[in-house]
Amino acid sequence: MKYADISMKFRKFFELPSSPVAIRFINDNSEKKTSSKPMRYCEMVRRSAFYGESFVFSVEELTCTSAELALGFTEPTYGEVYPRIKPANTKLVSVTPLEKTEKKPDVVIIAANPRKIMRISTIIAQLHEKQPVEVKFKGEFAVCGECTAIPLLEKKVNLSLLCNGARMFSGYRDDEVVMGFPFDDFERVAQSTQEKEITSALCGCIMDDIPAGAVTAIEKVGFGKGTDQFFGRFGTEIVRLYTPKEKDGKITSLTLHIPIKFKDNETATKANEKADDILEKPMLHRVRDNWVDIALPLDLGETLNRASMRGEKFDALVRNGIDTILGEAEKVKRKTAG
Repeated sequence: MKYADISMKFRKFFELPSSPVAIRFINDNSEKKTSSKPMRYCEMVRRSAFYGESFVFSVEELTCTSAELALGFTEPTYGEVYPRIKPANTKLVSVTPLEKTEKKPDVVIIAANPRKIMRISTIIAQLHEKQPVEVKFKGEFAVCGECTAIPLLEKKVNLSLLCNGARMFSGYRDDEVVMGFPFDDFERVAQSTQEKEITSALCGCIMDDIPAGAVTAIEKVGFGKGTDQFFGRFGTEIVRLYTPKEKDGKITSLTLHIPIKFKDNETATKANEKADDILEKPMLHRVRDNWVDIALPLDLGETLNRASMRGEKFDALVRNGIDTILGEAEKVKRKTAG
């Protein structure tokens, strides 16, 4: 499987709005630098994840001494430093979205909110005979040490709650945490997932990838803009609207989504089974903890950019979809009650 396929499989299953980032260490001068603007390593990683940028840099492009040590560019002068790559013989480091790389990464880094990291952790534990996921973090050397050096040297997945430098200077949000994988572990997690149609439908892209005119058209219907989805209150329900991307990067459909909460996982599982007979096509559904997700794909028949220019026709398509999913969600609630 190609790296782009592995990245897409992972992103769709775990509903990540940003790309996994491929990190490679280069111990000679066989590749050319592409980065000339000095910046922090953690900023490069975030820009690669959320904006698709790629970097090949040397120590000269780093503005953080912690990263110089952690990434193995320089040896510490006073005492030992942990975590760091040693011996310090790194010449260059490549940072690029996983779907763009052509060479096997040493480490893969993801940024996500705690709920999505939780889901990933459950898969990791299952792949390691249900053993707990043990991590090391201390609020220092976060992306460079905790999520790059440790996965590379100790051959284990590690989590970081980030550090002040990453949050203050590199744009990481308060609800984001970062996880680093040895590539083989990342690939194993991706390959273990079973992608379902609803999983793909509920994989939204970040708002910066959506044309401004399309955003305006969706907001006109009554939705507000989130990080990787739109949301709006219609009657008593909160409806989410996703903009899933095709493999070629185009958006040719929308997905409306309502999560229905049940008292526990067992009740939700039974309700999800009943939903097979309750819901009409093309409705999709799945169980997720003590929730049942109800989703309705809306085929645009063209790109979102073009469809959103059609005024009343686009507005009617989305509003009819909202009416449909509200009615179907109410049927599920009514027929699974008790």
